[in-house]
Amino acid sequence: RPEAEREKAALRQALGLTEPLPVQYASFLTQVARLDFGQSFVTRRPVMQMIAQTLPYTLRLTVSAFIVAYLVALPLGIIVALRRNSWLDYGSLVLAMGGVSIPPFWVGLMFILLFALKLDWLPASGVESASAYVLPVIVLAIPRMSFMTRYVRGAMLEVLSADYLRTARAKGLPEGAVVTGHALRNTLIPIVTLVGLQLGYLVGGSVIIEQVFGIPGLGHLLVQSIFNRDFPVVQAAVLILSLSIVLANLLTDLTYPYLDPRIRHE
Repeated sequence: RPEAEREKAALRQALGLTEPLPVQYASFLTQVARLDFGQSFVTRRPVMQMIAQTLPYTLRLTVSAFIVAYLVALPLGIIVALRRNSWLDYGSLVLAMGGVSIPPFWVGLMFILLFALKLDWLPASGVESASAYVLPVIVLAIPRMSFMTRYVRGAMLEVLSADYLRTARAKGLPEGAVVTGHALRNTLIPIVTLVGLQLGYLVGGSVIIEQVFGIPGLGHLLVQSIFNRDFPVVQAAVLILSLSIVLANLLTDLTYPYLDPRIRHE
C-alpha cells in the first residue's frame, strides 16, 4: 500500500534510521554525553524515564543477592578450609558443584513449583512485598555463593600453611586470632578481586531471573525491548548494565590500599 509505505518512510526519517550506522552511532554518543537517550520507538516515552522506573528493582535484587552470597560464602569457605578433607568439606564441594552447574532459570522454576505453588510459603512473582524477593534473591545468589565458597576455601588453604602462621601459633596466639587476624587478612585481596568480578555476573544473571520471577527491572525491560526492536531502550539498558560492571571493578581497585598498606606505600 503506497500510503503505508510513505508513512513507514516518514517514520524512519523521523527516527533517524535512514542515516548510515556510523552516523547513528555518533549521534547516540552525542546524546549520551548529554544524558539524553532519546525516546522509545514503542511507547514514545523518554528512555531515561523508563530506566529510572526499572533500575531500582534490579538494584534491590542484585545488591540483596550479593549480600546473601557474601555473608554465606565467606564464613563457610573459612570453615571448610579449617575442616579440610572432612565430611563437611566434601559435602560443600558437592553442593558447590551443583550450584555452579545447574542453570539458575531451572532452579528458579523448581523453587516456584515447590515453595510457591505446592507449599504456598512465598509468592511466585511480583514486587509488592519483601517476601516476593526471597526466591529470586536466593536463586540469583546460589551460583555466586557456590563459586565464592570454593574460592575462599582455596585461598585460605594457601595461607594456612604459611610460616608466619606457625610462628603466630608458636607465640601462643589463640586459633581464632590466628585465622581472623592473620590468615583471613592476607586472603582479602584475592577475595575482594573475586567479589568485583562476581558483581558483574550478578548483574548479568539478574536479566534471566527477572524474566523467571516477573520482576519489572532493567533486565526485564531489556529483554522486552529486544523482542520489540526498541533500539534506544536496548542501547541505554546495555550501557547502564555495562557501566555498573565497570563501576564495581573500579570500586574494587580503590579498596586495595585500605586492605593492604603495602599497596598504599607503593
